[in-house]
Amino acid sequence: MAKKVTIKDIADMAGVSIATVSHVINRTRYVSPDLVEKIENIIIETGYQKKIEEKERRLKVGRQSEIVAVIPNVESTIYRDMVGYLKKYVSIQGYQFYIAITDNDIKEEAQVLEGLIQNKKTAGIIHVPVSDVAADYKKLIESGIPFVCMERNILGDGIDSVEFRDREAIFKGTDYLLECGHKNILFLRESLKSTTRDERTRGFLLALEEHGINTNDANISDINIESGADNCILEIQKAMRRYMPTAIMAGGNRITLYLMKTMRDRGIECPEEISVVGFGDEGWSELTYPPLTILKRDVEGLSRRAVNMLFEKINTGHVIEQDYYADVELIIRKSTRMLDNGPFGEEAATPESIVITKEEKSRLRAGNFRVAISFHYTGTSWAELHEKGIRDELEQYGIDIISVTDAHFDASLQNAQLEGIRLQKPDAVIAIPADDKETKEQFRELAKVSKLVFLSNVPENMEKNSYVCCVSVNEIENGVNVGRMMGEYCKGKHVEAGFIIHGAVFYGTRARDEAAEKIISEQYKNIDIKAIRGFGEIENAYQVCKDMITENPQIKVLYVSWDRPALLAIKALKEMHREDIAIFTTDLDYKIAQFMESGIVKGLSTQRPYEQGRTAAHVVAKSLLSNDVPKYVGVQPYVVDAKQLGRAWKDIFHEGMPEEMK
Repeated sequence: MAKKVTIKDIADMAGVSIATVSHVINRTRYVSPDLVEKIENIIIETGYQKKIEEKERRLKVGRQSEIVAVIPNVESTIYRDMVGYLKKYVSIQGYQFYIAITDNDIKEEAQVLEGLIQNKKTAGIIHVPVSDVAADYKKLIESGIPFVCMERNILGDGIDSVEFRDREAIFKGTDYLLECGHKNILFLRESLKSTTRDERTRGFLLALEEHGINTNDANISDINIESGADNCILEIQKAMRRYMPTAIMAGGNRITLYLMKTMRDRGIECPEEISVVGFGDEGWSELTYPPLTILKRDVEGLSRRAVNMLFEKINTGHVIEQDYYADVELIIRKSTRMLDNGPFGEEAATPESIVITKEEKSRLRAGNFRVAISFHYTGTSWAELHEKGIRDELEQYGIDIISVTDAHFDASLQNAQLEGIRLQKPDAVIAIPADDKETKEQFRELAKVSKLVFLSNVPENMEKNSYVCCVSVNEIENGVNVGRMMGEYCKGKHVEAGFIIHGAVFYGTRARDEAAEKIISEQYKNIDIKAIRGFGEIENAYQVCKDMITENPQIKVLYVSWDRPALLAIKALKEMHREDIAIFTTDLDYKIAQFMESGIVKGLSTQRPYEQGRTAAHVVAKSLLSNDVPKYVGVQPYVVDAKQLGRAWKDIFHEGMPEEMK
């Protein structure tokens, strides 16, 4: 009969102590990854794994056989998830697991703890305390029953706790909103006092301080989440009316849910009117429209560590370290937007802020107004969508389009076309300059007879009062989106990157390229930008890419300013057999979508040309009757990755993806 393998045999074979093997099996102390792997392999090879599994199936009974989690409620997702993970890890240790609920009430909690102290079966307690005052837990502390505080803490010496990095988390979320240009940020926090609440408040105020904003609690509102959904929503409504924020930092899961309900009920568009960063331990945060930018906590990691610390106290009477902190990750989705600034520093208005009344619509239809369009280039589906958006909007008001010109990126040709348009004396012109410098004089002349609305870009040194408005995608956000996608793709590894940027001086592309470079340099230190090369003419992007990769073959990720030069860069990479290099760019089209499907394009942020066209036409219509038109209107860009390419295609092109691409 074969001899049964014992834990001592495992220790001898691994050349370690029995205690070390025990710590690997029970995960009660840190052991180096290499040693863990060695011991686990021996356990599997000798069949000792079956003995461990059998032990896990036999729960302890009798005295000191129960582990109890004392929690505020089971309504909050975080506590429901905790219970599941705690049960899993307690059962592995062979103990029975129970929960007790305090309803966040100090008297109810005292009764619960009194019962557990008297119960001879209580081996240990994992506690989410209602109070942070040690005197409130004198009986528990003096009872000698091993306990660990979880998620919240009791202030005092010798009290062990496992917590989230709440201060860093709220700092991270608030800092992100401030980086997006928001200055008036409302922080919604739970009214119940706790160390968690205090840490989150410190994180919020610290972020304001680091951005030079007055650090006080004027933009903090307390929400009593125990008072019911209706009352919470009412409190949030009052706070929003009082502070009129452009962004809100939600301080918990349920607050996030009530906030989104409030915004939906009041018809507030997110993120067009208000950006939101919430807590997202719940699965619905990714399924909302828009998907929420969230702070996501490692609940399983925290639960596992709490159980390990408790059993270390049960087995040894003490723990190695008093406190442990679990990370909170900021996951950026689509509930936040960057506040953009126009060429003269003016804050971007949203398309929704420009309202044409019923009476104004009647006047427009009776006005016999005429509009011309001057494109820098029309040979793309992008320009077609711009034009379609313009036509669909102007058609509502009976405004005629008298001409559409294509300059083929030739400034001299556009100047000649603009002169022809000027002689026609249209009431308004919608234009994209072919060159910032070469066309400015002709646009100045045109402005004397027609109202000018620019798409994407304003000619260099064009006086502010000589044109009506510039309608652009938020190019800074466009660049930040691409930079963040690059950063997340490269997370956890050192990567060398290349940047192929627009060498010509265009406000939009310059802002986009600089924003992408800035976000990588400041927030993703693991990415080394090895080379930055510019192209003037689009065709030059092909050779620029070849030269860059020849000189820097170690580059693994590449930023290219927009889709057309990106396609030329991909052509160069294919010829060099370097399809291992990941491409990130802006603007979605058919060929880029194909390369995203095949895997070389990993992510992009795109303009929404149809919406830009409609917005430009809407601005024109308003300007024909009123001077009350914003100088700069920003249309939010759209983030695209391969997983939701089909939906993105429909949202951008307003039609289903071609069958051959599905």
